[in-house]
Amino acid sequence: MEFQLLTDISWVVNLRTPMLTPIFEFFTWLGYRNFLFMFIPFAYWCFDRKIFGPLVLIVFFSALINAWLKEFFQDPRPDPILNIDPWLEHSTSFGFPSGHTQIAVVIWLYIAMNVKNSIAKIISIIFLFGIPLSRLYLGVHDVGDILGGIFFGILTLLAFSFLFKKLKSKEFKLNLIIQFIILVSIFLLFYLSWPSDEGAVVVSSIGGLVIGYWLGTVMDKKYFSFTKVDNMFLHILSSIIALIGFIILNEFIENIFDYTDLPILFELTLSSAILGFYISFLAFYLLSKMKIQSIK
Repeated sequence: MEFQLLTDISWVVNLRTPMLTPIFEFFTWLGYRNFLFMFIPFAYWCFDRKIFGPLVLIVFFSALINAWLKEFFQDPRPDPILNIDPWLEHSTSFGFPSGHTQIAVVIWLYIAMNVKNSIAKIISIIFLFGIPLSRLYLGVHDVGDILGGIFFGILTLLAFSFLFKKLKSKEFKLNLIIQFIILVSIFLLFYLSWPSDEGAVVVSSIGGLVIGYWLGTVMDKKYFSFTKVDNMFLHILSSIIALIGFIILNEFIENIFDYTDLPILFELTLSSAILGFYISFLAFYLLSKMKIQSIK
């Protein structure tokens, strides 16, 4: 009986109305790549990097962990007849744990716990509950998937909170070579332990992002120490310009690699590393040349 409650979501059909469906479609869109692809870098550029810097890494690693867990458990999604998610194709991926839910916990619980602005906290809490519920409403995850996403999302936050505290402590300092070796070792471990043959693509994409992002933060701290300009309008404008540049750069890289004959894993790693480097360094460097980003 308990297992049926976790897996049977046929009851969601009775909850659907023409008014509720667009609302839950909006919430579920907040967990897809198109939104995250824009929100994560924009938040890093526009808001306090002491808060959103660690969040970028947590989101990257959480996506990797979730992909590994899905392949490990290989839990099927609910009956496709229940699926009304306009962005999810049938049999796209496994169900447990819910990636939307895990990422929602990581992002919105993290923001709710770390920002001081009351409006931002309220919005974060609404998104924190709305995104997991949207996955049930749209029929693409069952209760067990949602609970799994909550569990692993909280576990990821706790683990990284502990790790970041250790890294900030004076007795726990690692030189850059050791940091790089640790990062490469982590991704190699994920690749070697991946439960299916799909691991190389996922690890190459996310690994490239993380290493590129890490390299950019190292260069920023060592040589530039970018800071936002005092004019709030110019600061927001600079973040929007950086986001537009990010989208253009992504399209440019994809078009360039269409004309190359490089190994696919090398292309994925290199393109992702360039985007990660753009987020943490190149965007700030270009903005500083435009006089809408300051250097200490």
